[in-house]
Amino acid sequence: MKRINELFDVEEDFKILSLHSDSRYVGKDSIFFCVEGLSTDGHKYADDAVFQGAKCIVHSKPLKREYPGVLYIQVNDVLAELNRVANIFYDYPSYKMTVFGVTGTSGKTIVSLMIRDVLGHYIRMGYMGTNDSQFDNRIVHSPYTTPEPIYLHRTLNEMVKANVKGVSLEVSSYGLTLHRVDSIDFDVAIFTNLYPENLDFHGTLENLMRAYAKLFIRLDEKNTVILNADSVVFNHYLQTNEVIKAKIITYGIEHHADIMAHDIREFIDHTEFILLLDGHMFDVSVPILGGFNVPMVLALIAALKSMEMPLEQIVEALQYIKPIDGRMELLETNQPFDVLIDYCAYIHSYKNIFKFARKVKRGKGRIIAVFGPSGSRNDEREAEIARLANAYCDQVILTEQDGRIDNIQEACEKMQKYITKPVSVIITNRRIAISQAIELACKDDIILILGKGHEQFMASSLSNIPYPGDKYVAKSAIDMIFRGGNEDEI
Repeated sequence: MKRINELFDVEEDFKILSLHSDSRYVGKDSIFFCVEGLSTDGHKYADDAVFQGAKCIVHSKPLKREYPGVLYIQVNDVLAELNRVANIFYDYPSYKMTVFGVTGTSGKTIVSLMIRDVLGHYIRMGYMGTNDSQFDNRIVHSPYTTPEPIYLHRTLNEMVKANVKGVSLEVSSYGLTLHRVDSIDFDVAIFTNLYPENLDFHGTLENLMRAYAKLFIRLDEKNTVILNADSVVFNHYLQTNEVIKAKIITYGIEHHADIMAHDIREFIDHTEFILLLDGHMFDVSVPILGGFNVPMVLALIAALKSMEMPLEQIVEALQYIKPIDGRMELLETNQPFDVLIDYCAYIHSYKNIFKFARKVKRGKGRIIAVFGPSGSRNDEREAEIARLANAYCDQVILTEQDGRIDNIQEACEKMQKYITKPVSVIITNRRIAISQAIELACKDDIILILGKGHEQFMASSLSNIPYPGDKYVAKSAIDMIFRGGNEDEI
């Protein structure tokens, strides 16, 4: 709780119990911020907020009506005020922890969770991102990869109360553009990579880079920026357009960097490479799969180095890396075939995984892929993924990926037109599709279940539909088919 005159320079003095930017959740003695969003304008709901108990309305446009007993504060930028007030209301939580911000097109989840897992052996750590908010043995659903400021500060404050000393935070390009982290005090900012994705939102690659750069230019001399030396285009953008005041640590494989990896060796259940760090070489083995994920491990090492961890301790700490839920996750099946589950958010993710499977496949084993059209309504994206399947897969089962598609059969048929080489079938029910893939599997086959990763819901335009998750469905199918389990579990 705060007093209103602690949050704004006003003479009024009354208690504030909560902050809101969504009128549906407004309660008694609260502040409602009339934020102009992408799809709606909060000013339309000012009256609703008052009826539900708001004592203060923060707005930037004239309102049709003002009610007695309610404080109306007009500002130039409601979102800027929301960031400022949320930070004060929740007692500046990010200033009380070491905050790692991870941005880039892909790899944010892997890097953030590896930081959480490894540093978690030394201090109490939290995480916030695509895989929800995790701290103190709790998992709290997160509505976005980078949540809006009220959720962000409230959750960080809960972490502080739970004695969390550090947090790894996924910072999306959307979150940066929409000013969701403007009032977060970052200590370390990490860049993973740049791909021409999300351009439906940003418009151009330059706009995308400008969004990413916001995270790095805000840090000062006491902070650390970690950059991927192989992301040449983004590094050139920073050098020519922005000024970085923080200390810089670089990592890479193809280009010279402070932290490098050579002689990368890929296996179905782990990855090995030679680590070059501070003039020394080390043989490293990690349970993170795919050579394309080695840069993510190097980013983790850079994060440990930014904490001034001694060299020997950094190398020792790598033993605490764990496989990431739904990210190149190899299921324990005790079967002569392998099952890999991955979130696969982008086209390049499909290519990386298909290439990996082809490289580690044993003998005459086949690659059986289960995936489907997303709700993005991007026909070219679906066509490109289908063409990649032509190049790498032996069999494809097209199925539902979320509930936002009105006619999943029609969407799968459209995607199937581009699949010309492998045998392909459409099974719209995802549970049955996964079960069918496992029933088809023979010795040395690799089954790729792609598109959902850790998710335990089917997204829809109205609400999320419960779904047990690809991992559970796959394990239940294996149990039913090979061990005589209960078919109703699938």
